[in-house]
Amino acid sequence: MFQFTYKIIIISAVFFGIITDNKEQTSEYSDLYEILKAKDSLLFERSFNKCETQYLDQLIAEDFEFYHDIGGLETSKEGFITSMKNGICNPDNKTTSRRELLEGSLEVFPLKQNGEVYGALQNGVHKFFETTNGKEVAGSIAKFSHLWILEEGQWYLKRVISYDHQMEKQATTDEIDISEDLLDTYIGKYQAKATGLVIISRTEKGLHINAGEMSAEIYAKSQTLFAHQQAPLTFEFISDEEGQVTKFIVRENGNIVEEAIKQ
Repeated sequence: MFQFTYKIIIISAVFFGIITDNKEQTSEYSDLYEILKAKDSLLFERSFNKCETQYLDQLIAEDFEFYHDIGGLETSKEGFITSMKNGICNPDNKTTSRRELLEGSLEVFPLKQNGEVYGALQNGVHKFFETTNGKEVAGSIAKFSHLWILEEGQWYLKRVISYDHQMEKQATTDEIDISEDLLDTYIGKYQAKATGLVIISRTEKGLHINAGEMSAEIYAKSQTLFAHQQAPLTFEFISDEEGQVTKFIVRENGNIVEEAIKQ
């Protein structure tokens, strides 16, 4: 696999949405649903979609852990918030991300001890979108499980598991008006800090990337942005003032995870 050194932002936890239609569950635990729905909105509609990251510090537990099926493990609250600010919420990003909760997918299950609620498990499915140069395209779809803990009357997000990421089919080069001459400028050897040597070559439909154990075709979404069809990854090629390609930036759902310098 392409070994990125990133920590995907809770990006793969779930965002604001509609509660499950299970009437027995909602009638018994309506207050709990409403409370966690509001917390979920602060975490994702505000912190992720709008990058109002000040909410993260008050909502995330000190011993927070984040498990991602592609991005790996984060065991630091501080590290998670920092990666959020430096990744998806970095003002220098040319690509922005947005997340939606799939309607009807959210479920909440209370956890009790001696008959008293001490926590809750929140499950759901969400979908991500990326916007580059004003054009929004669908990204990955994933499942999530959030463990919320109630401490001294306050709810804190203690554990996040983000898994089963699926990438929707991306547009191919045939659907993008991009010249072969421009594609040729992206060919070459690149050096990435975490991944090492990366080789970009041409295919009939676009470009091919070789990096470590990763070997895949990537397809144009714009003149400079390419996407992996089976993983939620994009590759943006950067040129200098003279038009010479100098590097490419790798993102996962808008979060910068790697940078490769052209040799």
